[in-house]
This record gives sequence, structure tokens and C-alpha cells, in this order.
Amino acid sequence: MLAACASPAASPSATLARPPTAAPSDTPTPSPAVSTGLPLVNVTPALVLEPPDFVPSPTPTLLALPLPSEKLIIEAPGPGSQTGSPIRIIGWGGPSYGDRIRIRLIREDGEVLAQLHTWILAPTGRAGRFVVDVPFRFSSVAEAALIEASYDNPLTGRLDHLTTRRVVLLTTGRPLIHPYLVAAEKLTILSPYEGRIIEGGSVQIRGAAWLDEDLPLLVELIDQPGNVLASAEVTLAAPALGQLGTFDVTLPYTIAEGQYAWLAVTERGTNPPLVMHYMSERVYLKP
Repeated sequence: MLAACASPAASPSATLARPPTAAPSDTPTPSPAVSTGLPLVNVTPALVLEPPDFVPSPTPTLLALPLPSEKLIIEAPGPGSQTGSPIRIIGWGGPSYGDRIRIRLIREDGEVLAQLHTWILAPTGRAGRFVVDVPFRFSSVAEAALIEASYDNPLTGRLDHLTTRRVVLLTTGRPLIHPYLVAAEKLTILSPYEGRIIEGGSVQIRGAAWLDEDLPLLVELIDQPGNVLASAEVTLAAPALGQLGTFDVTLPYTIAEGQYAWLAVTERGTNPPLVMHYMSERVYLKP
């Protein structure tokens, strides 16, 4: 009876054999498992024993600026599209003078192939979509061209915004229409803000933009009748052509009494030699 009640560990038959000791090896022994002191279940979070080595990205750091959305957008055709006649232009913009959008189709040499007006499909005084078919005709098989869309200020009737799109026009062959992703405003005045009161005989304009060609921006101060009170060319400070950069310029002015005026920024091109993008905002000037 005493033998039957003895511990199983004391019995030779119940003793477990020890596994043979492994010979020393040059292979490094993995780190022992780390115990959390908690039972392992399906929702137990994994433990990271060693942090991963991150490789720095070669992507350059972009400027983080509060850019507004575009006020005038050509949604279709997208950049580099190939299209035959008539070309269907779809866009969004406004509000505009008379709810109208002006469309021009311009050849590479600057000749205007077609021009017409269309209307914003929205209640009067609101921004909205526009759709128009523009026919064209020329003798060659294909030509590079520029779609230009613009509208006038609803208060003054003067140019308020202009944008362009490069395409290829075809007289034969299959069209190829690329999509366009809506982006932020290409030309932006960060300060002064719209409606700001300016006094002291000078105004400092700070802004941001990205350009298609390596040309200086034209910055103007324009009074309500359309006279240019001051203007200057300024080079965009950007990492590379086509990347977002900033500009800063001060325009002096002389006026006899307070009045509304417009700050305008123009991006120009050489092929064709036309305005590529234009935006403006209203401020109030004091002597």
C-alpha cells in the first residue's frame, strides 16, 4: 500500500528521459519568447520584439499650404486627350456675369479655330456645370491646340478667371479622352484675403502656384474701371517646374480716395503666346 501511494516521479517507470544535449553550433540562438503573463487567445495582440528598419523615402517634401479649390475647371477632355470634331467640353465654374462661360479653341500658332459662349447650368448667380460641343475644321490630320475657358466678374463684367487645357485635335482617327482629377487652385493669393482693406500706399501679395513653363508670373493691381495702378513680374520659388511653389511681391500705389480694386495674377505661355491661367480677387484701397 505504501508503494502504491508513492509519488509517480519517484517511480523509475514514471521518470521521463531527458533529450540529448545539442552540440554547440555557430548558428545564433533565437531570442526567447516573451511572456505577457496572460493567456494566449485569438485577440491577443502581437508583440514586436525588434522595431523594423525603415528606409527613408526619396519623395521630396511638399509644401503644406491651405489652397482653395479651383473656381473654373475643365473636367473633360483631360490633359493630353485626342479628340475629333465636335469636341465636347464639360466643366464647372462661376458665378459669372450673365451666367456665361466663354470658350475658345486655339491652334498652336495662336489662331482661334472657334469661339462661343455657353451658360452655367445652375440658378442665376450660382456656380455650376457647363457642357458645350465645339466644332472645328483644319486641313492637317492632327494639331496641338488649347482649350480656353473664362468668365467675367458678376459685379463689374471684367475678366475674373481663365483656365486652359492642352489637347490634340484630330480630323481622322480614333479619339482618346483622358480623365481629369479636380485639383486645388493653380494660382492662389494667400494674402491679403478677399475683401481686405489696404492702406498706406503699398500692398504685399503672397501666393502659391505651379507652372507649366519657366516664366515669371505677372501680378497687377487694377482699379474698378480697369486701369492698372501697379504691376510687377515675380519668379516662382519652386523645387522644380510643375511643382508647387510660392511668390511674394509688393506693389506701390497712389490714389486720391478710397476705392475697390482687384489683385490679379497671370500665368503666361509661349506656345502659343497666350494667357494660360488667370485669377483675381477684390480688395478695398485707401490712400
